[in-house]
Amino acid sequence: MERLLQFLYKYRTFILLLVLEGICFWIIVNSNIYHGAKYFTSSNRLVATIVSASDQVGDYFDLTNQNKRLAEENARLRQRLLNLTDSVFMAELLLDSSHLGVKAKVIDNSLFFRNNYLTINKGSIHGVESGMGVVGPDGIVGQVLNTTENYATITSILHGKSMVSANHMPTGTLCSVVWKGEDPLYANLEYLPRHISIAPGDLISTSGFNSTYPEDEMIGVVTEVHLEDDATFYDVKIKLATNFYSLTHVYLLYLTGQEEIDSLNSELRYE
Repeated sequence: MERLLQFLYKYRTFILLLVLEGICFWIIVNSNIYHGAKYFTSSNRLVATIVSASDQVGDYFDLTNQNKRLAEENARLRQRLLNLTDSVFMAELLLDSSHLGVKAKVIDNSLFFRNNYLTINKGSIHGVESGMGVVGPDGIVGQVLNTTENYATITSILHGKSMVSANHMPTGTLCSVVWKGEDPLYANLEYLPRHISIAPGDLISTSGFNSTYPEDEMIGVVTEVHLEDDATFYDVKIKLATNFYSLTHVYLLYLTGQEEIDSLNSELRYE
C-alpha cells in the first residue's frame, strides 16, 4: 500500500493531466454532435473488431466440437432422407432413437491388401449391428462385419469378395461394382450390356436392390470404357466417390426392412 501511495505521489502531475484530459474529452464528445458521432462510431467499430477477432479465435479452438456436431447432423439428415421413402416406419422412428443414423470415426483403415477392413469407434451399445451399410461424406464405404460394445469392424468395398449392386444413372441400368485388388481409388463396373450407351463422366450409384445400401448413394464416376468385339458386357473402370486415403468419419444407416430381406435371401440360398 505504501508503494502504491509513493507511486501516485511521484506521478501525481501526470495522473492529474490524464484525468483532466479525460474530462475535457468527455465534455467535447457530449457537447458536440459531430465529435460525439465520430467517437461512438469509432468505438463501436473497435469493439466489433475485437469481438470478431475473439470469436474467430474461439471458433478455431472449437473446430473439433463443430466437426463432431456437423458429422452427427449429417448422420441424422441422411437417415431422415432414407426414412422419407418408407412412411410406414415414420411413427416408429420418431419414437425409437435406435433407428437414427449413427456417426462414427474411423480409427483403423487398411488399403493395400487383397481384402481390406476398417475399424470404427462405435459398437453395439451405440446401435451398430452386423450387416448395416456404411457410407461416407462422398459415397459408400462398406458393410458392418462384427461388433463389440464400443467398436465395429467394417468390410470395405476394397475387398475381394465385395460386390455392390449398382445403377448406371444416365440409363437406369442395373450392374455391379467390384474391386480387383489394384488401386484403392478405382474399381470395376461389371455386367453392363453392350447395347447400353456409356461414356466417361457417367455417374454410378447404388441400386437399392439389396438390404445393405439405400438407393442412389454415390459409388463413383466412369473414367474408362472398353468393349471387345465379341464381348457381351463392357469393361468399365470407375473412380470411387469415397477417397479411402482421407476417410475419417462414416455414417451407419438403419435400413427399414433389412432383417426381413436378409431372412428371405438366406432361405433362397438353401433351396
